Amino acid sequence: MEIGQNTETLAPDLLASAPGDDLPPAEQTKKKRGRPPGSRKKLIAEGEKRLARPRNTTHHMASNGHGVTTTPSTEFDDEHLAYTLAEEKLSPFSSLLRNILRHDRSEIARIARELDVAENTIYRWMNGSSEPRPLHLKNLPDVLPEHRNSLFYAIRQTFPESPDTPTITIPEVSKDIYCQVLEQVYTIEEPETRFWHVSQTLFEYALAHLDSDKQGLAITYAALMPPGPNGIHSLRESIMRGNEPWPPSFESKVFLGSNTLAGAAASMQRIQFWDITEESRLLVEVDEHEASACATPVMRGGSIAGVLIVSSAQPGFFRDPMAAKAVEEFARLLATALSDKKFYSYQYLNLRPMPALPRQRAYIAENYVGRILTYVRKFAISRSEAELRVCQELEAEFEEQWHESLNKLNTKK
Repeated sequence: MEIGQNTETLAPDLLASAPGDDLPPAEQTKKKRGRPPGSRKKLIAEGEKRLARPRNTTHHMASNGHGVTTTPSTEFDDEHLAYTLAEEKLSPFSSLLRNILRHDRSEIARIARELDVAENTIYRWMNGSSEPRPLHLKNLPDVLPEHRNSLFYAIRQTFPESPDTPTITIPEVSKDIYCQVLEQVYTIEEPETRFWHVSQTLFEYALAHLDSDKQGLAITYAALMPPGPNGIHSLRESIMRGNEPWPPSFESKVFLGSNTLAGAAASMQRIQFWDITEESRLLVEVDEHEASACATPVMRGGSIAGVLIVSSAQPGFFRDPMAAKAVEEFARLLATALSDKKFYSYQYLNLRPMPALPRQRAYIAENYVGRILTYVRKFAISRSEAELRVCQELEAEFEEQWHESLNKLNTKK
């Protein structure tokens, strides 16, 4: 509408007396302060309707009854929606930005200033009603360097087609970790103690190096089970460390057979990858929370001791060649701490399939410790001897369970 038109004709409701107009002036002022008219639920509903509009919809101007035009959506609306919309209505980018900024107005002002945008633009990114320009997507990780990797993941998930979508870059492995590991290898005499110290040092470094923003990572060393009459049938998780959503460590250590990524890495004698976005490429048993994984054999000379597995809660994590290179370096460092008797010739490998990992964890948690204690008392042997015997029995039981499940499946067909 044009300014100067007959507002009485166009918007008579705007000229009607508002509740409280008959109060004294001081009281009228008090009534007009605070939250805009309308309930909290109504405001959120209106905001969601606005978000559902086509992206290029024009917001028409409306008269306020005094010859001035205003837009129906205010800065307050965008700020309010940024903190009240349900999580499931937000993209990964908007959700992460909201969690980073929360209600820190000074930080929002700083980011807006550095990106040369209005503060209200940041709120619109947070509530999803507006998308950042490619240049802003490119520069935002530099403005929030402590959240760089988190932003890389969220931007890549939300704007995969953007030409300026940043890519994750894992830095090179520091020479300091080499010095720490080699010092422990040279100074700690007892083999088991040496391996424990090296693995703890290495795993702690690996988690910080690969998952500095704690997006979810687990690192596991699975050692080969001792060979039986028919060779080595599986690997068993030995040491594990993780960031959420994984626990700090697993007590119920499972057996990894030929149907796992670790089994494939051992059998093929080279690094193997799995990604949820390329599931048909390599069918393997997947543990909880895994969206991508990398496994590389721990070797020395022509022999193998086990496999180092790194699992990420983020898809596509190992597309960065620096991430894969780091895992291979960690595997080599771990090999320096193992005694010679832990390595076996590849000729011994005869890996068999094992049951699903959650099923194994549940069974082991219920039976493992009790059986060890029973064997210690019954056979008057050490705990380590009892543990080895229990592990060998469990491996045989799991192998049999897998064959039984396969037979049942074939019978149903």
